[in-house]
Formats: sequence, structure tokens, C-alpha cells
Amino acid sequence: MSRLTKSFVSGLVLAGALALSAANALAEPIRIGIANFGEHPQLAASIAGFKKAMAENGFVEGTDVVYTESHTNFDASLVPQMIAKLQAEQPKLIYTITTPVSQIAKKALAGSGIPVVFSAVTDPVAAKLVPSWEAGDDGMTGATDLQDVAAVMEFAHKLLPNAKRFGVPYNPGEANDVALLDKI
Repeated sequence: MSRLTKSFVSGLVLAGALALSAANALAEPIRIGIANFGEHPQLAASIAGFKKAMAENGFVEGTDVVYTESHTNFDASLVPQMIAKLQAEQPKLIYTITTPVSQIAKKALAGSGIPVVFSAVTDPVAAKLVPSWEAGDDGMTGATDLQDVAAVMEFAHKLLPNAKRFGVPYNPGEANDVALLDKI
């Protein structure tokens, strides 16, 4: 994760922590829903980082905050049910991981008053999660995992200076893949 992304994520978590601090004074812990696409080491690292940042900002798991984690085993057709189940628990925030989960959560939670923080989203603007790189949307903000495409291409050229073609596997139905291909 780049230094800018780490700073951005830390800032998001701090902002979320401050927003939730008023509820911290209550006897009951704050509820946060975590909507994950599936079990994967990188996605698990996103959750661990989010929880760590919350803890570093004074939110003790089990005392000040309770997390409900859910995933759909990478089955997009189950994401609406997962979001509805998390919403039914009336969380103060839902943390979404990956573009498909974040897109479905945005639609499902519109007007609910439940803020969404996303991560593991390559291009949140292309995915229509936020209006621009400079601003979040009403009730939605997050962090990107966008790669430095110029650096990747430069490295590929150094590694294979005589290469005449560069292949990129992608899914045309995945906003992240299309956005990354456009940048390449």
C-alpha cells in the first residue's frame, strides 16, 4: 500500500472514529458491519488494517465497537442479501470491501442514513461510488488500491526490453478491470 493510500486510509478511519465518538459514550458498543466479497488474504488484510486503525483510535473491540463480518464467497448474486442482513443490525457504519460489494451497498443503502467506507476499490470514480478523486459522495467515502500504471509499465519494459506486446487479462464486466485497462 502506498504512503498516500495509508495516510488516506488512516485519515478515513480517524474521521470515522471521530464521527462515532459521540456514540462511544453510550454503554452499548458501536456496531459496524463489514461486507466482504470473499475470503482472500489481501481482503482479510484490509479488514485487519481497518480494525487496527479503529483500535489505535481508542475503539476497543468488544467494549467500544462490535463488528459483524460477512462475505458471499465471491458470489455477487448474494451481495444484496448480505447487505440487507448487515443493515438489519442497524450498524453505525458499513465497511465494504471490493468494487462489486461497494456498488451494491451504495444502491441498497441509499437514503438509509448508514455511512459506507469502502476499500479494495481500484477506481471509485469509474465505479460511480464517488463523483471525483477529490470528494466523497453523500454517505460514502473510501480508499483506492489503484496501481501506479506508469511504474508497472516502466518495470515491464526494463524486464523485457525487446517485448513487442503486452497482454492484460481483464473482465469487461468488472469496473476495476476496465478502469485499469484504460489507464494502461
